[in-house]
Amino acid sequence: MSQYNYERTGTNLQESILHPSNVKPATFGKLFSRNVDASIYALPLLIPNLEVAGTRRNVLYVATMANTVYAFDADNPAQAEPLWSTNLGTPAKGDSWIGPLTHGILSTPFIDVPSNTLYTVTMQRKGPDANLFVHAIDIVTGKQKYNSPQLLTFPFAGAETLTNVPGALQRVGLLMRDDTLYLAFGNIVPDPKDQHWSQEGFVQSFNARDLSQRLAVFQSTPTGRKGGIWQAGRGIASDAAGNIFIATAGGFYDGKTNFGSSVLKFAPRTLKMLDWFTPNNHEFLFLENIDMSAGGVSLIPNSNLLLAGGKEGVIFLINRENMGKLEGGAGSTGPIQRFKATTGCGQKDCAQTLGTAFLGSEKKGRLFVWDRLDALYAYDMVNGKFVTKPSAISKEKPGMNGGPSVSANGTDMASAIVWGASTQSKKNGGLAPGTLRAFLASDISQEIYNSDQNGARDALGDFTKFAPPVVANGKVYVPTQSKAVVVYGLLCGNDVTAKVQVQAGGRGAIENGIQVVQVSVKNTSPHAIGGPFDIAVDSLPPSDSVANATGTTTCAAPAKSPVVRAAAAPLWLAPGASFNTTVRIKTNEAIQPKLRILTGHAASAARQ
Repeated sequence: MSQYNYERTGTNLQESILHPSNVKPATFGKLFSRNVDASIYALPLLIPNLEVAGTRRNVLYVATMANTVYAFDADNPAQAEPLWSTNLGTPAKGDSWIGPLTHGILSTPFIDVPSNTLYTVTMQRKGPDANLFVHAIDIVTGKQKYNSPQLLTFPFAGAETLTNVPGALQRVGLLMRDDTLYLAFGNIVPDPKDQHWSQEGFVQSFNARDLSQRLAVFQSTPTGRKGGIWQAGRGIASDAAGNIFIATAGGFYDGKTNFGSSVLKFAPRTLKMLDWFTPNNHEFLFLENIDMSAGGVSLIPNSNLLLAGGKEGVIFLINRENMGKLEGGAGSTGPIQRFKATTGCGQKDCAQTLGTAFLGSEKKGRLFVWDRLDALYAYDMVNGKFVTKPSAISKEKPGMNGGPSVSANGTDMASAIVWGASTQSKKNGGLAPGTLRAFLASDISQEIYNSDQNGARDALGDFTKFAPPVVANGKVYVPTQSKAVVVYGLLCGNDVTAKVQVQAGGRGAIENGIQVVQVSVKNTSPHAIGGPFDIAVDSLPPSDSVANATGTTTCAAPAKSPVVRAAAAPLWLAPGASFNTTVRIKTNEAIQPKLRILTGHAASAARQ
């Protein structure tokens, strides 16, 4: 799902390969791209160890603004063709803000792994109309399922149902939980002559196993105006009880039926509103288009806290069991904290977002905030509150950014990296070159890598606004408007020999000049290790070679050692799990080979 988890923290805590010590221009860079048919706004999604087309592999799913969904091999540079692709309908016309050529799949899909189902929403052109459809797709075959597609309808004033929604935004990342699918919308306009002032927000829930069954509908401003839900693409957040949380854009607020400029909490399935928070300057935010939906909602793990922020650059820390309703109103407890986290555009509308990622817990954590026209900031959380003086500030102030996104090995700050994409362009639409950036999470004033440092090798392509990099299994997947997902990773492979137990057969008999060495590798670390796995054979005598070598090591010292791909190894080696492979050495005298275990499908093996 988008932002890695139900809390939408923007942090992947299962990254054991990438580390500040190996993310640098000499050892990290662009590996390959996966080309598609249109620009990409939805975040790419990765499913590990899935059997597709008869082979078990890590699979990358990409959805485009041409309404096409692709399944790619996530690791092998040579396998550029998709495992399958399916087009879900003619996309609507794009514009300089959305598209720019076509408006198809804008939001990040949700993949339900137990049922092998990808849920997505398309914008389609049907004659003169533009309609939204919801789909359920089998991730192994690409076929539609669960009575999809279904045309999405929007009831106004109870009776009126709207289907033609040419300016609609279904940008919020999808959520599926407990067999219920949730979708959120902005810019649903009941009157085509009133495109500027209506732009309503909706949340809808569906039976995830039968999309013909809509369960509930919530409209943010049924007797008012605006209140769209877009969250710069951040997904709908959900707690352990299944309650869901969203933030609405500037709109009419009365605390009864209209809830613009608010953070809302709903019961699962029924969408009964349970609680809310609305800042005391909601009317100003509405009139100036400085909306609360420009950042979305993140839940602080293992706590009753959430954080939200919008175009004003203010972060609100809220008790999600008692959200406070209207700030300063009768009986209101208000937020736990509110503080100005960025300078950004200030109190004026410049179409910015407030990107956030959170690492840690309420006892000890760190919030990363990146606004348009501003630096990346880090704020520490100590015992349930933020220290409002930043612990570090980056040096770069790009025109726009996508991010931040954090990778870490558990909550170990020393292993953590803050990722983002940026562009120097300040234009809201059009194409502009982007840059992938990586910072030390422990001190974001230190940028450890950017793709411009070796632009000839690592160039990103055209920037996609609001789209943070996705980090998984030692690779960084970045969507672009250059019709490609660009994949970065270790150029040298990752040496995991210290994390495993390696047993090699002794000095066996030589037959026809070949010594067959049986190799067993067991994961002795507390974390799963992601493959693919290569066996490097070091310090061979000059007269010897490896008969079944698949290449040689490049910059993973010692370089130029023969490498054998462990093709039968699992793609995720769980703690305590093992695999076996064979090394075949051409030799006149049996030897005890020196072996290293490398992971990553980059240039650890220079293919022969």
